[in-house]
Amino acid sequence: MMPQLIVKTKIYFYIFLFLILASIHNINYLDNLGNFFKIKKIILETNTQESLKQDILHYLKKYYNKNIFHINSSEISNLSNEFSFIGEFTVKKEYPSAIKIKIKKTKILAYYFEDNQKIYIGENGKKIIDKNFVNDELPFIHGNVDIKNFLKLIKKLEINEFQLHDFNHFYFFKSKRWDLVYKDKITIKLPINDLNNSIILLKQIFEKSNLNEIKIIDLRLKNKIIMS
Repeated sequence: MMPQLIVKTKIYFYIFLFLILASIHNINYLDNLGNFFKIKKIILETNTQESLKQDILHYLKKYYNKNIFHINSSEISNLSNEFSFIGEFTVKKEYPSAIKIKIKKTKILAYYFEDNQKIYIGENGKKIIDKNFVNDELPFIHGNVDIKNFLKLIKKLEINEFQLHDFNHFYFFKSKRWDLVYKDKITIKLPINDLNNSIILLKQIFEKSNLNEIKIIDLRLKNKIIMS
């Protein structure tokens, strides 16, 4: 009986030893697998200046060594909050350990001053304060700027085939009314209400009238055009 007991004891010992070794192997395997999928490379494609690109890459450093399966676009979506000049971006995972981010810079539409600081307005509707965007050829907005209101105006102008760069100055009044200066020559006074029809009418005036001697086009009164 003793030899059989010894044999059984050895079998149980080897089974126990095997389970321990197998567990250790599995732990090491899982650790290696986890490291295999940690982000080790971030590829950034962007049309921004090199200095801005480096700022973005520095911000993205916090995603290194994170599991690629745990990264999604929504997690990186705060990029556009951190960098107001970003118009749009996409995130693509390149397994096992890289992500590619494509960033497109927003179009700068105009500028104004707030507390003696130059502020740019992006097509993305955000304020941009950055010396990289210095451009004195952009139209200048006077008054307390309402960005949403400005973007609505620009959209209406573009629908009617006006070009933003044709306007040098935009004046925004407390009454929510706009005056526009066209090519440093003609001041256009728009009404508070019925802005769509006024801009359509303005387009017709430009197409059908001789404006060589005209300095002011006043569309503030309904069904009435005053040119002087």
